Amino acid sequence: MASFGGAWSEQKLSCVEAYTARYLQVMQKQSWATLHYVDAFAGRGKQLLPALPDPIDNECIEATANFLEGSAIRALNVSSDSSRGFDKFIFIEANRTASVELELNVRADFPKIKDRVEILRSDANKALCEYIDTTNWNTTRSLVFLDPFGLEVRWDTISRLASTQACDVWYLFPLVGVIRMMTNTGKIDQAWKDKLSILFGTEGWYDEFYPMEQKSFFGTGDKIKDASTDHILRYIQERLKGVFAAVTNPAVLYNSRGFPLFALVMGVSNPNAKRQALGIGNHLIKQLSLQTT
Repeated sequence: MASFGGAWSEQKLSCVEAYTARYLQVMQKQSWATLHYVDAFAGRGKQLLPALPDPIDNECIEATANFLEGSAIRALNVSSDSSRGFDKFIFIEANRTASVELELNVRADFPKIKDRVEILRSDANKALCEYIDTTNWNTTRSLVFLDPFGLEVRWDTISRLASTQACDVWYLFPLVGVIRMMTNTGKIDQAWKDKLSILFGTEGWYDEFYPMEQKSFFGTGDKIKDASTDHILRYIQERLKGVFAAVTNPAVLYNSRGFPLFALVMGVSNPNAKRQALGIGNHLIKQLSLQTT
């Protein structure tokens, strides 16, 4: 099992990279299966990501820029070094300039396997749903990495990946965006409410985190907020357990000031593989958590 070292961004990448290597080891004798690796927010491969107009999303980008750098390239490296590699890579990137640079990086650094790489210039949710609809899941197994810049991943996409019963899905859940959007008074802009409902897949999140109202002398008042980091983590883990066969514990990623930024968690959709996958995943998550606390 690989050990983790270096900066926190490097450690998080190393966690997913280590699982990728173990995944290929486990699957090397499963000759009946076609193996896919999917990076839904692939970026440029070696470059930082551009700023977005939404300040919430900008904070997410600033926090994950180093983490996102090289995620697709690492998967190609692991596959190249394995006795059996992935049969196909699907890298999704909406930005035209970034997708072109990623393609150039792949061609230059991985000429022997470049024909296995498909780069899709598309919205991640749209591309993933099309991928799910057009793949034969009886003969395909897929390792999916969702590392969004902000709150882009729709719950429907998560649910559909789980329904394949053939995907292991690593998800970088945007804690910082959720925490920032949940105001202390419960008075949240409707656009933000809608974003959170799409993220969680239900409007029930509001009553979960604002269960009571504090009345004033005049009979009106603010909601009482109950949205600690632990509460949010428990809630998203339970939501994931509702669609996946098994879900790892989450590892919380903090910035240098100790503020929680993201939670890295994996869902296993294949009920027949959940025990082994969960064991490997939780072992890596435990190592990761020890490095970040």
